Amino acid sequence: DNASIPLTDRGFLLGDGIFDTMAAHDGVFQHAKEHMARLFENAKIMRFDLPYAQDEMLTTAKELLTHNGLLTGHVSVRTTITRGTGPRGLAPAKNPELTMIMTATPFDPSLFAAPAKLIIAKSVRRNEGSALSRIKSLNYGDNILAKLEADEAGADDALMMNNKNHIACGTNCNLFIIKGGQWFTPPIEDGVLAGITRADIMTTHNVTEQSLSKGHIMAADQAFISNSIIGLRPVAAIDEKNF
Repeated sequence: DNASIPLTDRGFLLGDGIFDTMAAHDGVFQHAKEHMARLFENAKIMRFDLPYAQDEMLTTAKELLTHNGLLTGHVSVRTTITRGTGPRGLAPAKNPELTMIMTATPFDPSLFAAPAKLIIAKSVRRNEGSALSRIKSLNYGDNILAKLEADEAGADDALMMNNKNHIACGTNCNLFIIKGGQWFTPPIEDGVLAGITRADIMTTHNVTEQSLSKGHIMAADQAFISNSIIGLRPVAAIDEKNF
């Protein structure tokens, strides 16, 4: 009840931070080590010196579930880390004290059971040249605008194209298509977030990384989206293409 964030926190003022979201099923974290490894790698890219080890973070996550009586059912655990407070402007404090927050929220997996309806966003592009396109940064403005476009079109989500007219990913998910029995997914270099579920699917299926145009999407036999909360969800339609 007494938790607070200073008005000068750079995560609030500048989006200067990272986050990670992992699922827990009946108190068991899914791909926990992979999530922590990615979080720490993202922190390294942002030049955050995390004060805890990965095992300590997982212990805290378990205590969070226990304290809140969330050891049964499906729970989303989000870790948010910012550079903390700093002076006015872009330059950070010389020795910043990071703000670190962990929250747990129950979710109903049946909400993601029905095949998803997607559009290809027209309002924004994914910047494949930015390091932020490959990490879970707090800079999600483009994703939010694309999601609003999807909402206005009555769709579940929007796929985002990069500056080379290749499909990169959804606003919070990775994309897979199947053509002639072969799985394809866009490569990280196209501005794709390195999803944990994406990596898991690539180890269990014969997936080829390939840049995907809108033509590839329209010619596909099947399509799926994935993330750590929805798992692997079938796609019913992308724009005028029905599956």
